[in-house]
Amino acid sequence: MEIPGYLFLHPTDTIESLQNEHTATLNVGIKTELLNEVPGIPYEKGPCLKFPSQGQFHPMKYLQGLCKSILLNGGQIYTESHAGKIDGNYIEINNFKIKANQIVVATNTPINNLFTIHTKQFPYRTYVISQKIPKGRLPYALWWDTGDQHSEWITHPYHYVRLQHFDDNYDLLICGGEDHKTGQPEREKKDADERYINLANWTKQRFPELEDVQFRWSGQVMEPLDFLGFIGKNPDSANVYIVTGDSGNGITHGTIAGILISDLINEKSNPWADLYSPNRINMKVVSDYLHEVSNMVFQYADYLHKSEISSTIELDFNKGAIINHNALKVAVYRDLSGQLHAFNAICPHLGCLLKWNDDEKTFDCPCHGSRFTNLGVVINGPAIDDLKQIEVRDL
Repeated sequence: MEIPGYLFLHPTDTIESLQNEHTATLNVGIKTELLNEVPGIPYEKGPCLKFPSQGQFHPMKYLQGLCKSILLNGGQIYTESHAGKIDGNYIEINNFKIKANQIVVATNTPINNLFTIHTKQFPYRTYVISQKIPKGRLPYALWWDTGDQHSEWITHPYHYVRLQHFDDNYDLLICGGEDHKTGQPEREKKDADERYINLANWTKQRFPELEDVQFRWSGQVMEPLDFLGFIGKNPDSANVYIVTGDSGNGITHGTIAGILISDLINEKSNPWADLYSPNRINMKVVSDYLHEVSNMVFQYADYLHKSEISSTIELDFNKGAIINHNALKVAVYRDLSGQLHAFNAICPHLGCLLKWNDDEKTFDCPCHGSRFTNLGVVINGPAIDDLKQIEVRDL
């Protein structure tokens, strides 16, 4: 579906941001338009920048089409295949070694790169709610603001909104925002519930006909320092290509990567190669780099902190925490039946201390974004191994 997009000012921002964006988009051939009001949101008095002819489509249907195309052209797709260590032309998958002349790592964050890329991008958590609104009350469009210019996070967390068909009588308004560094919500003294409430209040102000929140969830995005994805040859490998740094634009980057990496493998010239190169260095973001790296290094100081709870007996059902036990940092979780599960709380990627994510019921790495289920199973790289189980009784 072809719809317009509207970028409007966050209360902390100034008109110069929209004017600069307008000039930049026109310079690269995007025919944006400055408007005096925000269509669909009378609460926002304007101005806004209109992006015409944006696309909105069902991601699963899009992926289904891609899968069918791959199979029709002789490709093969294997599910439940856990990718592990990459060594030259070999990659370990489910205890098998697979040989390939070229390897593309499109796993959200690279699993084969221990250091280089992980100092150029950082994990952030974003929150989303959806609410019903009577059909026909809003035009189908995309809306987003310019972000909180006073935020301590370099990403300037912003609100993003879109409308989605629900049934014959209602649409769903989907709104996201309230981002923070993964594993560090305490920096702003706000838990997940408060962030969801903030989103609900924000949308209710701008869309008063909304009904109660139907669904809510959170997700993780990788934010590169210069806000442009890394697509191309892996800096540390001769035959490995990576796709990462999506900033929540994975469908767009995946499509770009399918074209760009194909050209690189076939040694064809591509005008985007330098723009998205994982080897690029942007001197304009040195201060942001130092800020983010110092934040990452600071997370290792968590080793010195006390246990989050004094005893595992305090741990309620379906809750987790990090405790000190016999000079070890231990991740503990009590399941719905009351059984206690315990694991080494050190991320197997580069040794950062994990944090309990009570919203998603996972253990998350605040340094590089690895995530593990409450039973210690890795579900998000760059870590490739599960957490080691530890025998711990209630203390």
